[in-house]
Amino acid sequence: MHTLLLPTSLSIKGIFSAVSAAASSLRDRVAAGKKKEEWIMNRAGSLSFKVQVHQLSSGKWTAGILTRSGTFYGNHRFGSLKKPDEVFRSYRQARRFALKLANQMANLRYAYQ
Repeated sequence: MHTLLLPTSLSIKGIFSAVSAAASSLRDRVAAGKKKEEWIMNRAGSLSFKVQVHQLSSGKWTAGILTRSGTFYGNHRFGSLKKPDEVFRSYRQARRFALKLANQMANLRYAYQ
């Protein structure tokens, strides 16, 4: 259950900002449940990266990357990359950051490994 905190002085601006914040939080929670991330593969085809976004107990969001190495199903090894001090206000910010990082890793750093 999500409680809506109203300001002590009832003003239109205060009520609008509280409702807007609640709607944004609800939209982020719904979006987190609907997203199905795809693997981002490097040019050589031996490394893949997948974005993972998690909500913290504080209501903020954190992002990580799941890595998969190997060229076929029986040969895959999995790992994860996460920087725990990166915290974001919304799901979209965390996902955008992780997607940018995963694309850079697949296309620049580990492109031909």
